[in-house]
Amino acid sequence: MRATRIAVLAAVGVAAAGATGVAVGQSGPDKSASLKASVDISKPKNIILFIGDGMGDSEVTSGRYYAKGAAGRLNMDSLPFRGDVTTYNVGPAAAAPYPPNYVPDSAPTAAAWSSGIKTLDGRLGQGPSSGVTVPGTNYETYMEIAKKRGLSTGNVSTAEITDATPAGPSAHISQRGCQGPNDTRSSCPTETKAAGGLGSIAEQQADNQFDVVLGGGRARYAQPLEPGGTKNVIDYAKEKGYKYVATEAEMNAVGTLAPGERLLGLFHDSNMTTEFQPLIASDTGAGSATTKCQPSNRGTEPTLAEMTDKAIKLLEGNQKGFVLQVEGASIDKRDHASDACGQIGELIGMDDALGVAQEFQKSHPDTLIIVSADHSHTSQIIGPTTVPRGQYTTLQTADGAPIRISYGTAAITGSQSHTGATVPVFASGPRAADVTGTIDQTALFPILTNTQTGTGPATSTPVGGDVGGSVPATLALTVSGAASFPAFVPGVAKDYVAGPLTANVTSTAGLATLTVADAGTTNPGTLTNGTFALAQPLQARAKDGAFAALGATPTTLVTYTGPVANDAAPIEFKQSIASNEPLRTGTYAKTLTLTLSTTTP
Repeated sequence: MRATRIAVLAAVGVAAAGATGVAVGQSGPDKSASLKASVDISKPKNIILFIGDGMGDSEVTSGRYYAKGAAGRLNMDSLPFRGDVTTYNVGPAAAAPYPPNYVPDSAPTAAAWSSGIKTLDGRLGQGPSSGVTVPGTNYETYMEIAKKRGLSTGNVSTAEITDATPAGPSAHISQRGCQGPNDTRSSCPTETKAAGGLGSIAEQQADNQFDVVLGGGRARYAQPLEPGGTKNVIDYAKEKGYKYVATEAEMNAVGTLAPGERLLGLFHDSNMTTEFQPLIASDTGAGSATTKCQPSNRGTEPTLAEMTDKAIKLLEGNQKGFVLQVEGASIDKRDHASDACGQIGELIGMDDALGVAQEFQKSHPDTLIIVSADHSHTSQIIGPTTVPRGQYTTLQTADGAPIRISYGTAAITGSQSHTGATVPVFASGPRAADVTGTIDQTALFPILTNTQTGTGPATSTPVGGDVGGSVPATLALTVSGAASFPAFVPGVAKDYVAGPLTANVTSTAGLATLTVADAGTTNPGTLTNGTFALAQPLQARAKDGAFAALGATPTTLVTYTGPVANDAAPIEFKQSIASNEPLRTGTYAKTLTLTLSTTTP
């Protein structure tokens, strides 16, 4: 009797649980069959990767609750396969093994999925090294591999398109801040084009010639290619076949791309305008139980969904397929700013863009969609009456109920920090099941290179392969010729010129200078005759530059911003004599030292 009674109760319990499950959208036992049917081990023709910058589980949840309510679901929730991604990177060391860093920035995480490598903070498309200022080995990215295979390629972001996440598949540089030519000359001088490097992120993006590039960052592309020059990276990109647009209307007017033509859209000088107006948290609480986020005036900027739609339409004509990366960038940026409305609006905006890709996937089932994040972030959902130690904001969700979001990794008004938790990954389509379980971020790289066209999945490969050669650090200077002034005539005002000497310079340095200095300590910079010295300093110049006076410190004659070989630098000297200047019989002379030096060998 007891066994029968238990069986009856168990049956009732199962029925009740099933009814409750349906009410909240759970699929029950049939979900296993549905997942089994969704497993597709074929290779995708097209791959669309969505990255929510700073989109941890908490950011997804707050966006879901605010926009859809407790029982609602985002577009990303409908993707059948889900996993968790570890995002740690590494610190510098003389050699492997490199120490782990559990809280990364957006650059090494982008390198992880783009090239399948662990690397240093701030580094893109390069492996680790002994220090942050020492460039590492460049590794191919999944988008470069796709282009080599003949697939079309696209890169879309609401950030500066030269920012870390969109730069991940499109650049190789040791410092993520080297976004434009001016930035690179200042912070990455050995990686400029003049120094024999690949140049700034913007220049590399133009050189890579990906088919569609859309986002912010116009000011980075507006930087001149050469110091003081008038030609900028936008001009350079046009030479590479890019059609340039700057507004939503101009973008919409582009219906097709001619063979060899590409599209570059830069819709803001910096990061694009967020979907919602800011609502910055405070230590006394921002917002209220009835506060709703307000839309921003975005002017002529397209939405992320509109950019995604345009990119897909321009890329889909390639019979070999395409790869497209789409970033919702300011989830992270507004999380840093303790801006709940900003981060929620950006998450919803990316989820809307995902909806565009899902519509495409319905008629193109050979398309793999992946949604993930680069790293986790600060915001936490707390009880609506809880008062945290840090900043917090209260909003009204789609349910009409209050939700409170707190920020606690920085001082009040400070920039909130990334965190080290795993981030979600969602996927649908061919090979989507490969994301399930707990995987490392580098495991996304073989998935992103496992396309129908080409031999995949790829392994992490240094750019240029195994054949190469090294260049030893070299600074070589030889001097030929003589510099003798004609006789100085007393009582006559005159400028006398001597030379030229010829300095022959060979340098492998990223930045080198040729200087001249007075080797003596008496009357530095002036010609002397025994105890007598001329009244005016000796002057020198090289390569028809302006004459500069010599003094107690070295005088720069030539600055080399990149390597040179056997560069001839004629050097002339000038001495001015006044009409009332007394001159002593004899020879006025000085021993001078020419030096070639560098601080960036």
